[in-house]
Amino acid sequence: MKLHESSVLGYSRMAAPPDRQGRLYKKSERSSSYQRRWCELRGNLLFYWERPGDREPLRLILLEGCTVELQESATEPFTFQISYSRGPLGHRAYKMAAEDQTSMEGWVRALSTASFDYLRVLLTELEGQYRDSGALRVTPLEEGAAQCSPLVSAVGLPDFEGLHRQFGKEIVKLRVRWREERAGGAQTVQGDLIDLE
Repeated sequence: MKLHESSVLGYSRMAAPPDRQGRLYKKSERSSSYQRRWCELRGNLLFYWERPGDREPLRLILLEGCTVELQESATEPFTFQISYSRGPLGHRAYKMAAEDQTSMEGWVRALSTASFDYLRVLLTELEGQYRDSGALRVTPLEEGAAQCSPLVSAVGLPDFEGLHRQFGKEIVKLRVRWREERAGGAQTVQGDLIDLE
């Protein structure tokens, strides 16, 4: 998968606090040693730097489609693995270690629930409970959309009002910035593409 480098770097530098941050140890792909890394979880992206305060992350790990499992042993305590069993690269795994049991449990919990797939399943479950309670009725728009689209029938329509309340201000800011850049003669934003791990 490819992402626009300037977009990813901008996301890693956001002023808003990350979902989780702290030190982890990442096992090297070339040796059996672990390197100490500063990690920040933002949405479904795990960024890591050599040191806190470094300008650009060394890499990032996209957490969509991954499995997070404990891998503790007597010789390697507080370890867990982020792995992918399918995809264009085949099987891929990242072995990580925390500094203590509490930190490891917190990271495993946060990483396991960081994907959009997890949120979609959680939303579906909560909507089902809400509907079962009788508080939520299916609207004619939802019924019509579910009949026309297998995706809508499986996932449901988004809550547009809720999305607008949550992201409306950011969208307006982006529009204003885009107009300012366009007025200044910049027709497109240029940058390199980077590969995700």
